Amino acid sequence: MRKEPQQNQVVMFYPWCNERRLQTLVAVGEDNVLHFATGEEDAKVHLDADGIAKLVFTEKGKPPVEIPRRAAHAIVVGEGNATRDVYHYLKPGGPAPTMRIGITKHRGLGTWSSLPHDFELSTEPGFEEVFFYILSGGAKRGIQVGRGVWHDNTEVDAVWPIVDRSFGVVPMGYHPVVGEPGTSVWYVWVYLAKHARWEKVK
Repeated sequence: MRKEPQQNQVVMFYPWCNERRLQTLVAVGEDNVLHFATGEEDAKVHLDADGIAKLVFTEKGKPPVEIPRRAAHAIVVGEGNATRDVYHYLKPGGPAPTMRIGITKHRGLGTWSSLPHDFELSTEPGFEEVFFYILSGGAKRGIQVGRGVWHDNTEVDAVWPIVDRSFGVVPMGYHPVVGEPGTSVWYVWVYLAKHARWEKVK
């Protein structure tokens, strides 16, 4: 997946905020392009100042499909200081068999995401999800909460710091994120809907 740097070229890949506890999903990124892949599915997410400009998805053996910003499915979730605008790019019925990708934008500064989707309240092994944090304002820092299980069913109950332009693995279960005072939080999310019951939207 990674491009090999040419001689005398410095390549800065986006860092990780925690351990890459993943079984199938691979995530890398640089220069406003995020690359997510499994053995059969591949997505390149192109970022700009407004979030995801476009997504290019390829399933093994099939031609690529481009999804522009205007084609994203937009919804509003949460309330109060946990209100977010969520844009789904890869969703059920689309070109991707299992890969689901979107971006969540918190409203306000220093605000939270809220409770998890219903299916995540009954934790089980095999779930893989990655966030890519886009933080602006203030210190461009925040805190990620993780309470649930990793893909191998190992339990976790922890918090860890996050920084702008970094990846993080989140467990199945309860995983809200908050920005420090004065910081706006957006995050690109990708997960694998290995079962129909793991779909976030219908």
